[in-house]
Amino acid sequence: MLGLLFQIGIGTGSSTWNAIISELGNLGVFVFVLPFLLALAVFYGVLMFAFKDKMPKSAIGIISLVMAFFVMLYTSYNVMIAGFFAALGGSALIVGSGILVAVIFLGLIGFNVEKLTAGDKSKWLFILGIIAIAVLIFFGAGAQWFVPIGNVTVSQQFQVAVFFIIILALAIWWLGGGKEEQPPAQGAQQ
Repeated sequence: MLGLLFQIGIGTGSSTWNAIISELGNLGVFVFVLPFLLALAVFYGVLMFAFKDKMPKSAIGIISLVMAFFVMLYTSYNVMIAGFFAALGGSALIVGSGILVAVIFLGLIGFNVEKLTAGDKSKWLFILGIIAIAVLIFFGAGAQWFVPIGNVTVSQQFQVAVFFIIILALAIWWLGGGKEEQPPAQGAQQ
């Protein structure tokens, strides 16, 4: 089998893979097909989660299909979406690999990662951290053109100030959100 694959050019080097990727790009797989399939899966999953008991499965499927076709129409005049998804996927892979290595190292020293989400506050802080990482990956992948700000530039000092305020707000929320111990009632002591 391997002999046959090498005879037809599979596995002969990076030029073969470059040709395959280039041909897939020429066919529009990255600009049309993959965003269509991704949108179809996302719309279907969200609608099934939200309206599973309220709508029939066929209606959810049709709505998802129609919305995915509109995404395909959008990608026909906005071909930058392929570059965006390439950068988003690559960045997510890099960050995910980093998180995986951190979890492995924490496991090697005996830290139980499940303790991060043990308490009520810890769970929400962990979720906010994951959302912050996702937003950073999203904008790092080139999603600035989604936000209609125009040519507004933000200085580095302003970014540091906003970051500091967010950290300060999280610290105050963390420290001040605990339930205070109520002293026992007078009648309960007997």
